[in-house]
Amino acid sequence: MGKKITIICISYPPEKGAAPSRIYNLATMLRDHGHEVEVITAMPNYPLGRIFPSFRGKLVQKERSNGINVTRLWIYPSNSKKPFVRIASMLSYTMSLYTLGLPYLFAQRPDLVIVSSPPLLSGYAGIIISRIAGSKAILNVSDLWPLSALELQAINKGPFYSFLEWIEKRMYLLADAYIGQSMEILDHIKKLQPKPKREFLYRNLQETSRYIHKPRPEGKKKIVYAGLLGIAQGLYDVCTHINFGALGVEFHIYGDGYEKDKIRQLIAENPQRNIFYHDSIPAAEVPRMLSEYHATMVPLRTHIHGAVPSKIFMAMSNAIPVFFSGNGEGAKIVSTGKIGWVSNPSDYGSLENNIRQFVAMSDAEYEVMRANCKQLRKAQYNKQSQDAAFDDFISSF
Repeated sequence: MGKKITIICISYPPEKGAAPSRIYNLATMLRDHGHEVEVITAMPNYPLGRIFPSFRGKLVQKERSNGINVTRLWIYPSNSKKPFVRIASMLSYTMSLYTLGLPYLFAQRPDLVIVSSPPLLSGYAGIIISRIAGSKAILNVSDLWPLSALELQAINKGPFYSFLEWIEKRMYLLADAYIGQSMEILDHIKKLQPKPKREFLYRNLQETSRYIHKPRPEGKKKIVYAGLLGIAQGLYDVCTHINFGALGVEFHIYGDGYEKDKIRQLIAENPQRNIFYHDSIPAAEVPRMLSEYHATMVPLRTHIHGAVPSKIFMAMSNAIPVFFSGNGEGAKIVSTGKIGWVSNPSDYGSLENNIRQFVAMSDAEYEVMRANCKQLRKAQYNKQSQDAAFDDFISSF
């Protein structure tokens, strides 16, 4: 029998990016397995830092989309780099959860509440109001905050960092179970737990039936990046350090975010670098778009503990090799699976050398790498198998 499940998150479509896409995929998967699903989220504003026009001037908006009830709550939006402004934004959504979300959740009394973190403050609030409503609370951890913020140099160690660590530990303690996007995340949580809790490794895998496996595109080799143009990705630095034109390749960028204007200006001033900017496209169009390129780039500006970008699985599903700039679990997946090339974060010399290897590959070597993508997706990162196992996990509560 299906359960009544509420998902609490800060990002959800029509917002674009990995975070809203991941939650949407989770919600639709639960719906398809016979559960009654509701999402409580913020008014859409990401990544622009402004409420989308049709949602402005409202405290609460309810809608039904694709068989899922969505309740949107007021937020003070911001994409500012200033920590206190960003904290004010997170606090505004946290207060909306307590004042607007709690009464609604208490009236609905779902069987399970899946609470997404980060942000830490709204994640903690979600766990609290779930327990007040008498529901089982499952914490869905996609990034390890405040550790990730420290690694991105968005925050320094001190009293405020210690406070966030306390919030993090309390959140893990109060949750009935937790979901992690990587084994590094699950291992980190276990170290902070006084006793073991139920856990599930839930990666953001792709529905491969949507993906298009065309023959290798003809002409000049083309590398693509599709996603958020944010600080963590450091794509502007990639564009300034790598002369793609001199390497004989094209680099195409699809996305939006903080670095967009800087990247577009760099392209206008350096046309010889063979960098091309395209507007952000809907998630449904990504499979077709990826099929037009020879490889994809997945950069991280610095090491982020527990981060395994979903772009790796997206590339795997479309059978195109990956240039991954990062460490840890993501690097291991790419290197041991032989589905691309790995360089350390911000090591542009190694990244350039990897691109040279890519240019020099024979057709036969390239097709072997594509075959590795298909095999790895089928054997270890199969969405249907994961979904069935997760439904068993959910149904056992």
